[in-house]
Amino acid sequence: LFLLLFVSLFPGTSEQDKKYNLPRLCIRKFFPKKKCFIFYPPTEWKKLSELETLHDNELDSDFVQQVEGFCSHIFTYAKAKALPGGIKVNGPRLEKLVLTYLSAITSGALPCMENAVLALAKMENSAAVKNAIAHYDQQISQKVQLPTETLQELLD
Repeated sequence: LFLLLFVSLFPGTSEQDKKYNLPRLCIRKFFPKKKCFIFYPPTEWKKLSELETLHDNELDSDFVQQVEGFCSHIFTYAKAKALPGGIKVNGPRLEKLVLTYLSAITSGALPCMENAVLALAKMENSAAVKNAIAHYDQQISQKVQLPTETLQELLD
C-alpha cells in the first residue's frame, strides 16, 4: 500500500489515467504525513507457513525490536482517526472501515478511503436512527397510555 504513495501520478485525463491516479490521490489525501517502517521477516523463511502457531520467543529478535519501535511510534504520535464531524473511529467503526476497504480491494474495485468512510457513515447513521426509534418507543410507552381518550391528551 505504501508503495502507491511514492509512485508519481499520470498527468493525463483519460479514464485509464484516472483509474491509475484515484487510489494514489485517496491515500495521499487521507494520509498526508508518511512514516515508513521496514520489517525483517519475523522468522526464517521455512517457518513462515507456521507463523500463526509460533511462540513469541521463536520470532526473530530484530523483527521483535522493529515491532516495538513501530508500536512505540504509533502510541506516541498517532492520533485517533476521526470521521467528518469529529466522530472518533473506535474499534467497531475501524472494523467496518477496514472490511469496507478490503471488500473493495477483493472485488476488484478501486479502493478509496473516502468511499469507505461514506459507507461507514451510512452504517453509523442507520444505527443512530434505530437507537433513536428505540429510545422514542421506550419514552412514549412510559409517558403515554395508548390509546388516549382525546387528541389533547395525546398532544400533552
